Amino acid sequence: MSPILAKRYLVEDFTDTFDLIGDRLSKSLIQEILSEYEEIGADDPDNFPVSFDCESLLTLLGEHEKAIRCLDQIQCDYGKGMRMLRYASHYAGLNDIEGVKKSLHPLLTNPTDEHEKECAFIAAGRIGDRDLAVRLWEELIREKGLGNQRITNEVIGSPDAFNCLSHLQFREWYEGIHLLYRYDIKENRDIELCALVSLLHYQIGIIYNTIIDMIQNTGPYESFTGLVVAIAVSSGTHSWITEFRDIATIDEPKVYHELILNLEGVRKYLAFFTIGERLLTMSTSGSKPDKSSIYKLLRDTGGDIYQVFTLLELFTRGADDADYVHLLDIVLQMEPDIARKTVIRKEMEGFLGPQPPFDYV
Repeated sequence: MSPILAKRYLVEDFTDTFDLIGDRLSKSLIQEILSEYEEIGADDPDNFPVSFDCESLLTLLGEHEKAIRCLDQIQCDYGKGMRMLRYASHYAGLNDIEGVKKSLHPLLTNPTDEHEKECAFIAAGRIGDRDLAVRLWEELIREKGLGNQRITNEVIGSPDAFNCLSHLQFREWYEGIHLLYRYDIKENRDIELCALVSLLHYQIGIIYNTIIDMIQNTGPYESFTGLVVAIAVSSGTHSWITEFRDIATIDEPKVYHELILNLEGVRKYLAFFTIGERLLTMSTSGSKPDKSSIYKLLRDTGGDIYQVFTLLELFTRGADDADYVHLLDIVLQMEPDIARKTVIRKEMEGFLGPQPPFDYV
């Protein structure tokens, strides 16, 4: 495996995304990524986000005992409530009922701060106590001063500033919103959903920037593993948002509009990563690629000609490969003014939702 994910800036950019992978990567690849992250954690034991990422990777592997030991190593208040919830999940995976009860008991009886109360809300849902979940949610809304909120342009623009579950990582945030729907708790629910969806979209944008950075600074071939992981993460993100699209009953049309726009934004990122992976795995045998190769690539990936142009331009700068040069020439013949139009298209993508700053020119 390429060691590309072990570079510090890449570790930070992939933080809190592995729970989105599901079953989209092989166990062998997950194990290799885990080994790299464990090395980073050993060199920097106070890097608690890396420890949480290791726990997420161990969860994907079904290694409950190792995941528990990983959580044991986080000796600080960071994410204490989330750790209790994750302990409970792993003890459940080991059929240790007493372990589950012991993990959830502090949350259910005496949550000590805002973060723990958010986790207590989720814990109440896990034990099926609707009354407790509703009470805890009402307390959170009241304590944060978020009662009777209207969906304004300010809220739509920065929903994370008006939501209750902002101290949670994606795994618990996802569970919390599902709980709001399961118990039909409507207070602030639309804003919670909008905040999660927009932040997921933004996170995939960070990974997009990272992939561009990889290709520019290390070369297209060295970016292959990063692309494979990016495909898995963005595919999982697309599935999550699609799931919410299909179950949500939303009172405010603006929120549904934002959900659909962010879903399309994530789909475009997924198509970009997939095009990159396909280009890097193109067969070099047989006849030279032609226009039909471009059209097939677009059909298979759901991407567009501007994404193909962007990747081929990057690839031809970073790799001496005649096939990529030939394909770029074909794209330029198909659309001579594509460089200018690609800039316009990139600006248009800002209409699909929040995007991180982008340095690529």
